[in-house]
Amino acid sequence: MKYKNYYAILEVNRKSSDQDIKLNFRRLAKEYHPDKNKEPGAEDKFKDINEAYAVLMDAEKRRKYDRQVAKYGYGFANIESGLQDVKYEFKSGANVFNDILNQILGFRKDSSSQDSDNDIDSVDKKQKPIKGTDIVTHLDVTLEEGFFGAEKKIAIKAYKTGMKTFSVKVPVGIKNGDKIRLAALGNPGKNGGKNGDLIIHVKLLEDNDLKLSGKDFIKEINITPAVAALGGKYKLQVMDEKLFVSLPKRLKDGEIVTVPNKGYTSEDGTRGDLNLKIHIDLPEDISEREEKLYEQLLKIERKREEFNY
Repeated sequence: MKYKNYYAILEVNRKSSDQDIKLNFRRLAKEYHPDKNKEPGAEDKFKDINEAYAVLMDAEKRRKYDRQVAKYGYGFANIESGLQDVKYEFKSGANVFNDILNQILGFRKDSSSQDSDNDIDSVDKKQKPIKGTDIVTHLDVTLEEGFFGAEKKIAIKAYKTGMKTFSVKVPVGIKNGDKIRLAALGNPGKNGGKNGDLIIHVKLLEDNDLKLSGKDFIKEINITPAVAALGGKYKLQVMDEKLFVSLPKRLKDGEIVTVPNKGYTSEDGTRGDLNLKIHIDLPEDISEREEKLYEQLLKIERKREEFNY
């Protein structure tokens, strides 16, 4: 009696591990599955693949097979392992693969399956659990949302489950480039493995009025030459807080005035500083009185220059 070369059918050798055999079985079963492969001979090849897998993954049957092959060589008859009684009945539709697995490998029948890939996944029941892959996306967060914290909605497309919407809590003091990880909201695992995670990359949007540098706010303000020379109170609003800032005398254009502890909020509750960048704004129109005052100021400046010389 001669036997089929089950090792050649699964493209392995006698030294191949169970894991190697499983991997090749999955690949070949998908390739020759009758629902996907309509070429002549694919159906018979599919039978041989499953028959070979059933023998080589059973330690006792594999030993018996190796002994018989050593004695009789390879041919076309089935091994004396009970597999000659297996009857393959190929049907149209996605139930084919489950029927074969029931007959050869003894797995539970699930006639309701509509996906041949799911059928092939059932072969992995005895494999180790595999965690699902993570889903990575991004979320735009305004400076105000980052300052106060917020709850936002995010829609993602997950593997096999389609679009899903989740609520995301944006913590106070979140920074540009920070990651928010939501456990077990990623793609599903295999063989009973845990789901992957949902990883959200945060993009902190720039504000037209406030700029962020580390923990500090930077705000540009316009003041008159008189305020620049003599100082004075400057009223402004940062987030929801109204401030009255005392500007010092003799300010130069481009100079920075720092207001402590009025900057961006950190996760630990501390705040950075508010840096006011000074711009001296020259009026387009001046009154006759203002013009005379500027003339007096100009005379004073010229006398100072003469004195310095």
